[in-house]
Amino acid sequence: MIQKRKLLSLAIASVLVAACGGGGGDTSPIASGTATTETSTPPASTPPATTPPAGTTPPATGGTGTGTGTMPPPSNGSTPTTPATPTTPATPVADQKFNGNLELAGNQILYLRVNRIIYLPVTLTTFEGPTGIVDVASGSPVANYPNLAAEAAAAGCTIAVDGTCGIQPPAVAPAAPLAVFGIRIGTHILPSASGARVGAQTVVGRIAFDLTEQTSSPGVGGASGAEIMRFVIDNVEMTTDQDGKLTTVRVREGGQIHVYGRNAAGVEVRESIPAPARTVRLLPLIEIPDSMGDTHSTILFMDLETGFSQAGTRLDALRSVAGHFNMNVTLSHVEKIVRSTAGTVPQKDLVGLPVTVNTQSLVSGGGISGSAWIRMYPM
Repeated sequence: MIQKRKLLSLAIASVLVAACGGGGGDTSPIASGTATTETSTPPASTPPATTPPAGTTPPATGGTGTGTGTMPPPSNGSTPTTPATPTTPATPVADQKFNGNLELAGNQILYLRVNRIIYLPVTLTTFEGPTGIVDVASGSPVANYPNLAAEAAAAGCTIAVDGTCGIQPPAVAPAAPLAVFGIRIGTHILPSASGARVGAQTVVGRIAFDLTEQTSSPGVGGASGAEIMRFVIDNVEMTTDQDGKLTTVRVREGGQIHVYGRNAAGVEVRESIPAPARTVRLLPLIEIPDSMGDTHSTILFMDLETGFSQAGTRLDALRSVAGHFNMNVTLSHVEKIVRSTAGTVPQKDLVGLPVTVNTQSLVSGGGISGSAWIRMYPM
């Protein structure tokens, strides 16, 4: 199981090369003029990174397997986030659905490069492929990375071309399996049937994630079997204006993240933590590389660092979860996500894998499925 604890390194020379087009098989579109032709073929026999470059702060090394230990202080001297005083959970609302569906735009999803220089858009086709997305930035063990702005500038990141450059963690959240995840969607809800009213709607539902380690993942096996992280963000409110444009996405006050996890030692975790409003929101397309002035799409953005920062030490047993995971994201707000024809990619209705966590009822609806490397480079 030693391989399970090997860690991703942050940017210096090799990652700067990755930020300009290489590394882990995901080409960063910094100053490239395109954001839709990413591939995800890893270098042959690339071992997991083991030693972070000088001057950078490595991710947390993982818990003791008990789930009850104290979070070690971050190496840059910052103080781990103290979990917020839990708010009174909102009254559960039965999942509500739009009279319409979301439209996948540009065949794209979004995540954060491990060097934190840019949000990286890649094709959904890449996510669905055999390797999936790589170099995924897991939740941060620190509140601030020094010299990040300078590293972004040295990598050639410019606001005009690349949107946000140098993305500091919003909070300490070492157990978050990803820093962020986004789905590029059309700005307007598509009617589910001719004449269906999509304007002036407010629906409240849930977003579920299922991350289950693949049997071929490095280090998988033993009596405990595959590692697992599943979580449901509840009380996610989405609102459209009179024309059906999606105007607001937020977690309502009292919303929670319900988490189930199992680490390599077989330790299981079942917790519910507060979910701040900005855990789910809309991210303007200008924040990502090469948006080309598009005003017809936006990013449905899940800020998992913000959400998981409320956990304190309760998810410590999941901080070392690492490997290649099957990943499913399901939204209860719509029956499907409509994937329009894009180049050689045929139109397809995207329906998520039904997901349940702890005592939560099943989350079903539109969604996407693929795979992601968490806290580890592909082998």
